[in-house]
Amino acid sequence: MFRPILALCLSATLTLSGCAAVFDRSAVVPPADRYEEFRPVGFDRPVRIYDDAADEDLDTLLASYQGWAAKWPGARRGLDILALSGGGQYGAFGAGVLAGWSDTGTRPKFDMVTGVSTGALIAPFAFLGPDYDAKLKRFYTQTSTKDILSFSLAGLLAGRGALASTAPLAAAIERELDDDLIRAIARESRAGRSLLIGTTYIDAERPVIWDIGAMAQVDTPEARAMIRRVILASASIPIAFEPVRIPVTDGTLLREELHVDGGLTRQVFVYPGNLDMRRLLQVMGASGKHNEIWLLQNQRIQRRFEAQSVGLAKMGKRTYDLLLQSQSIGDEDFILSLAARDGFSAHTIAIPKSFKEEPEEAFDPDFMGALFDLGFEMGRSGSNWERNAQRRFE
Repeated sequence: MFRPILALCLSATLTLSGCAAVFDRSAVVPPADRYEEFRPVGFDRPVRIYDDAADEDLDTLLASYQGWAAKWPGARRGLDILALSGGGQYGAFGAGVLAGWSDTGTRPKFDMVTGVSTGALIAPFAFLGPDYDAKLKRFYTQTSTKDILSFSLAGLLAGRGALASTAPLAAAIERELDDDLIRAIARESRAGRSLLIGTTYIDAERPVIWDIGAMAQVDTPEARAMIRRVILASASIPIAFEPVRIPVTDGTLLREELHVDGGLTRQVFVYPGNLDMRRLLQVMGASGKHNEIWLLQNQRIQRRFEAQSVGLAKMGKRTYDLLLQSQSIGDEDFILSLAARDGFSAHTIAIPKSFKEEPEEAFDPDFMGALFDLGFEMGRSGSNWERNAQRRFE
């Protein structure tokens, strides 16, 4: 999530791994042969699925979406899905695009919003609509590194598993996603809209999709706290940020899962590839209508040429950037394929190659302000979305 600290993470890990204590979690994790039977504590019905569900799980997967589909009002022209990618402070671009789009008066009321990493931070506000654009602008233009994380090399030695504490980010999430906002999400979910957040369950090495609207409808302090933990986990890059512990139970045993940045397994998603979305569109009465996917990449995903320094920090940053870029391209191609298969028109937008500025820190307010302004102008123009075509990545 935060490119500028990657090299520090790598070098510190190599330095400290030999002297760090070993922390064995085998006694606190669910049994390997039935971990899928465990649910987050406080929920008596499923509120999450695995994004890589196998064929034998298709009926369960379809059932988890049918409740949402049955509630869809079906009065508008078709289904609108907004997918928000990861990208750390580059999320300022997405916040700007949404605000500029709102300014035109043509921004849809999305039926489904999905978010990963920084996209998970944006998603609740994008889901609730243009009235929340000011909150996004404030967060992505007035936040600095100290407002998000606190560095501590002792964290690796003390068993926290990270170089930085996420306590400041957790506090910011709790402040912004207050009880009233979560109840507003619940109301929209009951009306037939869906808010989904992606994390990585690192014990099982699997991507997880959380139904935040269903969680919000439980309307307990514990459920709201779990929503905030899920969003924190989605934005917590391993090694840099401490993983988030999720308490789970099978009704008898109490165990814990470790969840980290959703971008570790998916940089952006819409719905699982094994889901029969065409069948759902029929259930919703949306088959044959103008069904749209809006894919907002908080990334530079076009290739660029630049002489590479062999310094460790710069080599680490470029390596991470390239890995992230390649995963983003693959995830986008997959979504475009799903759109073609299921009868959606797909629209994509990303940070253009022409944007040359670089951040000075993990969360650089000046850099994010420039990105927000760029996104705002691109969102307001309406001509920067690419439609139904494989992106030219060169």
